[in-house]
Amino acid sequence: MSHVIRRNAVPLIAGLWFAPGPCAAPLRAQQPTPVSGEVSCAECVITLDTVATLGTWDDSGIPVITPFSRVAVDHGGRFLITHLTYPAISVFSPAGEFLGIVGRGADRPREDEDRTIEFAAIAHVNVGPRFIHVFDFRMGRMLLNREFEVVRTDGSVGQVLSSVVVDADRVAFAVPAAEPAAVGHRLHILDLAGRTTYFGGEPAPGRDPQGQRFVVAGDDRTVWVVRQQTNRLVRWDLEPVPGVTRVLDRSVEAFERHNPPTETWPRSLNVGSMLDESGLWIAWQTPDPEWTERIGPGGQIPEAPWQTVLDGWLDVIDPATGRTLARYHGDDALLGFANGAQYVVSYHEPDSGGAYIHLLRPRLSRGQSARCTAHAASSPLPSRAANRAASRRYNTAIPHAAPTTISRSSTHLRTAAQNAASTAGRWKS
Repeated sequence: MSHVIRRNAVPLIAGLWFAPGPCAAPLRAQQPTPVSGEVSCAECVITLDTVATLGTWDDSGIPVITPFSRVAVDHGGRFLITHLTYPAISVFSPAGEFLGIVGRGADRPREDEDRTIEFAAIAHVNVGPRFIHVFDFRMGRMLLNREFEVVRTDGSVGQVLSSVVVDADRVAFAVPAAEPAAVGHRLHILDLAGRTTYFGGEPAPGRDPQGQRFVVAGDDRTVWVVRQQTNRLVRWDLEPVPGVTRVLDRSVEAFERHNPPTETWPRSLNVGSMLDESGLWIAWQTPDPEWTERIGPGGQIPEAPWQTVLDGWLDVIDPATGRTLARYHGDDALLGFANGAQYVVSYHEPDSGGAYIHLLRPRLSRGQSARCTAHAASSPLPSRAANRAASRRYNTAIPHAAPTTISRSSTHLRTAAQNAASTAGRWKS
């Protein structure tokens, strides 16, 4: 019998709200450029190198390792794991030692806490050159130093699902804008003093349950804004004054096939983006072809192995043309990217029990000589049977360990080398 994991109901997020700030001149109307989502580079290959695996052998680690977890990597290479319903940051050393939690964990009494930070509902964590940025749905932006001490709290920031550090610990993020607007969102830039400057459009009125949500990527010169529920990509150039320079409307058949106009789940969703020297990477999800159940806002998340519910996809796009250079498709759901490091985050629930987050380093290369953890973009996607057979082979290489509890550090980290070395024996807890 397949082992499943029980979850607390996690309702679909219905709309976002944001506080106003100083505004630059409205943007001029932008004419979107249609772009085919078909793979255009026959020789391009995506390779995913496993950097680390973080997981539990039983259900005790579910407050930390879930399909809704977010991952960041801090200045010392420590892994910071958060979840919207768990008011704490779980911290792991680069070597895999569970170091403890920052904040008051939901399953720990207050008198056991050795830190005074209070979180409510952590949306995500980002890491800048000097500070750790914690975006909380209720607390706003909390700025922490490298010792996890609070430097300041900016309570008026609002709800931010995705951000990018652009320079000097300034963070940029996108929020819905009133329609009609030039690009359907505003770009906010938040500095270390808590000042927010925004560009483009007026705030969206009220809390529209169908409101768009965004993931962002970029660097010191450019920010890309990607809509979660559509394939619109908007490029902002930050100098000399932030402004939109390109609007691309991609048409991706596999995405559009599962993109209904109503708010249902599972559905096609862009879950993360990253910009590097290879191009603009977009991680996205679609329903597994064999999973037919759909739920509405506030519905109960299904109790089923996650790889039977969602498929994971990864595209790398040429920023100059908007063309898709290569594509990966696999059974495990992709959760996005780890802020502070250029890692893709995937999630897996073995039939034997437990849950695992894999941190993967994506690489783009040309030619068939690359090690093909992911398939060549120009080749047909692997069959469902081949995907599942490969998943089973991978699972059998993971040794079992005696169940423990989170308080006794049942959540462990293994590097790629340890993964290979430990297949012959039991993993010591």
